[in-house]
Amino acid sequence: MIVITMTAVDLVGMGNSLTWGYPFGPEASWLELAARETGLVVVNQGISGETTGEMLARFDQDVVRLKPRVVTIMGGTNDAWAGFAVTEVSNNLRAMVDKALRAGIQPVMALPPPLCQTGSDIPLPFLEKMAGLLEGYREACRDLVLSQGLKLLDFYTPLLEPATGWGKREFFVDDAHPGRQGYRVMAGVAVDLFRQLKQQG
Repeated sequence: MIVITMTAVDLVGMGNSLTWGYPFGPEASWLELAARETGLVVVNQGISGETTGEMLARFDQDVVRLKPRVVTIMGGTNDAWAGFAVTEVSNNLRAMVDKALRAGIQPVMALPPPLCQTGSDIPLPFLEKMAGLLEGYREACRDLVLSQGLKLLDFYTPLLEPATGWGKREFFVDDAHPGRQGYRVMAGVAVDLFRQLKQQG
């Protein structure tokens, strides 16, 4: 008889393309880069194009079922593209946090990176509207962190050009997705938390 042993999962990354590692793939994602540096066992559950509502719908299957110690939750960019209200996104994030806590999983909130003006065909007024919504989502995320005493991964500030309010171009491949250098910066933010988890393990 063959006995298959399941490797214990330290951390699941729940998110969209910014967790998955678009356009390069999971091997270039901040999640994988930070895991390599710290030796944590991670599962990348980022799916490109997803909203927070879609993430919530699969949370039990893709996070709770795996019984990780920790889940990172990052979403909102696709919600902003679709124009969803801050309240709706905030409710989705809170529902994912509640599911995690009920399952004994430590939720960690992650702030989505800024958008970047790369000269694409997306009209500036549309990008500005998206950026405004995203800031509202981030504020809701910060409030959730404070009210629940959660840890926060700030992927916004390190990729931001404060003088313009947009992302630094050298870190992005398009208006929303980091390049390899951008993902390395994000991994640097995550490494400290991953090291803490490693010590706790």
